Amino acid sequence: MDEEDKSVTRRALLAGSVTLAFGGGVAYLATDSGGSEDDYRPASFYTSDKTTDFGNGVDLTGRPIVGERDAPLDIYYWTDYLCPFCKEFETKTLPEIGRNYLDTGDARLVMLGYPNIGEYSEPAAVWGRCVWAQVAESDPMAFWNWNGAAFDAQVAGGNDWADEETFREITEQTSGVNLDSVEECRESRGEAIRRNLDADVDVALSAGIQGTPGFVIYNRESGAAGKLIGAHPYENFADALDQVREA
Repeated sequence: MDEEDKSVTRRALLAGSVTLAFGGGVAYLATDSGGSEDDYRPASFYTSDKTTDFGNGVDLTGRPIVGERDAPLDIYYWTDYLCPFCKEFETKTLPEIGRNYLDTGDARLVMLGYPNIGEYSEPAAVWGRCVWAQVAESDPMAFWNWNGAAFDAQVAGGNDWADEETFREITEQTSGVNLDSVEECRESRGEAIRRNLDADVDVALSAGIQGTPGFVIYNRESGAAGKLIGAHPYENFADALDQVREA
């Protein structure tokens, strides 16, 4: 694919059309497919200060990344800790993607914020970014444990569970995470983090993603891309990843 074809592919996606057919677009899991985040731990988890060339650029600074740095496929994943379908994805689908694509070096997952569910969505996202900032260089798996605990705290029937006390308790109880450091980050860097979250949402909207969980799969070599919206089963993700890889 030459440079002109790449730009056409990117423009088509950013205009909101799906450049590759991914079997139905929006889907939400309704039944337990087995598997759990508890039995998957990424082989590689890292931080970066780079910006990718998808669209107007996806800034990786401060965003957790699962997988290998030189993986040919990017999965841009927009999430919200108050989103029940994000929990479905993380517990039922992500472990298989991790084992079969992330840990093999075929893809990397960039975790982006899209606070859109409830009043505490943005504060929860700031908690997550501050936890990552503290442990990214020294103990990135501590963030993975915190992230899982945050989704485990979800309860059915509303978002009243999400508050300062809940996220403070999660942070305090996660091994390797220092509550005082995270609180200091929230105080001193909260506004900058909120601007970064706004940037994540801008990229999502430009790609036609208007809710969570939302995904863009991007081939960094060919420029091919496509999107998925919702907690799709693993088979849909595998098909999408393979299509973008071969495009």
